[in-house]
Amino acid sequence: MTSSGRWGWFCAVVLIVCLLPCRGLAVDKLLIVNGTNLTMKPGQTEPFVGYILVGNDGKIKAVGKGEPPAGTAARTTYDAKGKFVLPGFISAHSHLSESAFRGLATDQYVYQYPALTGWVEALETRELGTKPEDYYWFTLQGALDHLVHGITSVYNFAYARKDDEAFEEYQWRAELDSGMRFIHSYEPSGNSTPEVRRANLEKFLAFAKKDMSRPTVLKMAYSGWITTPQAMQLDASFLRDYRLYSEIHFLESPVNQEKQRDTFKYITAVNILGPNVSFGHFIHPDDAILKTVAAAGSGMVWNPMSNGRLASGIADIPKYRKMGIKVGMGVDGEGSSDLPDPFENMRMGLYVIRARYESAKILQPIDVLRFHTMGSAEVLGVADKVGSLEVGKFGDIIIVDPKLVERGPVVDPYAAVVLACSAMNLAKVYVGGDLLVDTYHLQKNDMSKVSREVNQRVAHLH
Repeated sequence: MTSSGRWGWFCAVVLIVCLLPCRGLAVDKLLIVNGTNLTMKPGQTEPFVGYILVGNDGKIKAVGKGEPPAGTAARTTYDAKGKFVLPGFISAHSHLSESAFRGLATDQYVYQYPALTGWVEALETRELGTKPEDYYWFTLQGALDHLVHGITSVYNFAYARKDDEAFEEYQWRAELDSGMRFIHSYEPSGNSTPEVRRANLEKFLAFAKKDMSRPTVLKMAYSGWITTPQAMQLDASFLRDYRLYSEIHFLESPVNQEKQRDTFKYITAVNILGPNVSFGHFIHPDDAILKTVAAAGSGMVWNPMSNGRLASGIADIPKYRKMGIKVGMGVDGEGSSDLPDPFENMRMGLYVIRARYESAKILQPIDVLRFHTMGSAEVLGVADKVGSLEVGKFGDIIIVDPKLVERGPVVDPYAAVVLACSAMNLAKVYVGGDLLVDTYHLQKNDMSKVSREVNQRVAHLH
């Protein structure tokens, strides 16, 4: 063989040797070992020490007890010894843009039904003069605040009370830029004619179509109005014609409860109840409403922090569960609950239900943890994608460290997470196996920049 031939063979061998590790590294994205796994998989209640492998596609490839099989490798390996490994929290009811409007109307009901006087009026007054681009920054700040608190998936009620689709479009862009997983709930302008509302909805759906295949987009939803039979009929036609999910704000205010319940007939008349429709808040139903909702397979989303802050009441969660109604949890908007904190939300819910029933057995830590993970995924119809640590689902994972802020010794992992830990115990937040938060610090967004923008824009409103 000539010298040039030998040199060619040598270069080929070197190239192969160099490429092999790179090819191996590209196969799997994240390996978490030695963690105490609380998978929230239905039927799996016993925590176990083991491993989780997330593939390069951002989905979980393996979950198991003990050490991973020999040869298992990933670009990043994280040793979670002494820490809890859980699916990312899901807020099944949020208003991300309200991060700009905390602390409003602290002595008011949400509204004085049917009039919108109260907290809603205070919010709408503060929003006067806003521009579409303001809502990019408001929504991005809210989304990042959710992430820092361990929420990896969110149902976001977008703001569009003005007849301008740019408001929706800017919020959509912010949801995408945040890196979290989301359901965008389109809100029509309440002042538009039916024809304009349909045209605007179609315009927005066409705008968003190019992004619908992105893995952080879970689905599209619609926020309607239960005001008149005609409005409900129009909303129902949108849900059917465009195959949209809907979560309806219902029975939230404690004022004029009977009149609120009377509007349920508008919903039943258009025959939209089922797994594709759920109710937010849903605090003051009667037995007839509960039976109808349960029979249809619709769910509800519980917002205990917001309900307590606004004196809305206490949803009878044990009764709903007994009747077969699916239950999820949401942190609502930061204008009404002030903090997007699932730890506080779970504790608030657990404690008020125990106090109401005067029983420590009525609801357990594992129950509220399930509501804020798998329960929310089931209510929203995305349990095939998120909500538990199972093979084939997205690798949306949080690491809770009871030593980061001392919360030991640990007797019961579920009790430790729900009763003792807080967002200060969040060591890592992964979405699709990508590290987005490391001990309170965002890895792919600059919160200080976002907050400066929000503060300047809110100051301008003043």
